[in-house]
Amino acid sequence: MFISDLDCLENEEATLVDGILLLMITTLEMSGFQFGDIISYKTRCKVGVRYKHFAVYVGDVNICGKKAGQDIYEQAKKYHGKSCKFAKLTMNEEPEVNNYLDDYTDPLTGETYIKGDDKDIIKRIIETYQNCRIYGILHNNCEHIATYVRYGVRVALQLNMTGEGLIFGNDKFDKKHLLEHLRSKSKCPSHHKN
Repeated sequence: MFISDLDCLENEEATLVDGILLLMITTLEMSGFQFGDIISYKTRCKVGVRYKHFAVYVGDVNICGKKAGQDIYEQAKKYHGKSCKFAKLTMNEEPEVNNYLDDYTDPLTGETYIKGDDKDIIKRIIETYQNCRIYGILHNNCEHIATYVRYGVRVALQLNMTGEGLIFGNDKFDKKHLLEHLRSKSKCPSHHKN
């Protein structure tokens, strides 16, 4: 069943509003961002470590816990309290669409990753918002949340783009093949040394 602020409405009203909401989602677009897009921000460097922040674009879609003007869903680096939150997309941080698993087929499993349907994305946002786990860089960071919301799988690759580690949060991937695939699509030169 569809879960959102619509739960507050009677069941017969929910069906009509459900259809209107899906129509809004399919026509929604702002600055090239569409509902369910993974947004990444310009690479930052802190204490010698390069990283990106990830969020999911939700636009004006009405979702439980989201206030007017908030158009992204993200997990902030917060060790106490609720770290999954809705926020305002800030263009000065150079956000870009980063749906890096779109149409990737893993040779190990044969699974091809695609964007979930809008209802599934909303369900996963509500699930993670209501049951947000404590932030953990290796197993529960902003990238894990963003990939889970879009694809239904938790994975964080950015710690691996230089080849020094493993893909954290999901062991179902052929890690070597996925990293080679991503490096071939990358706009930046790899720092990986053979």
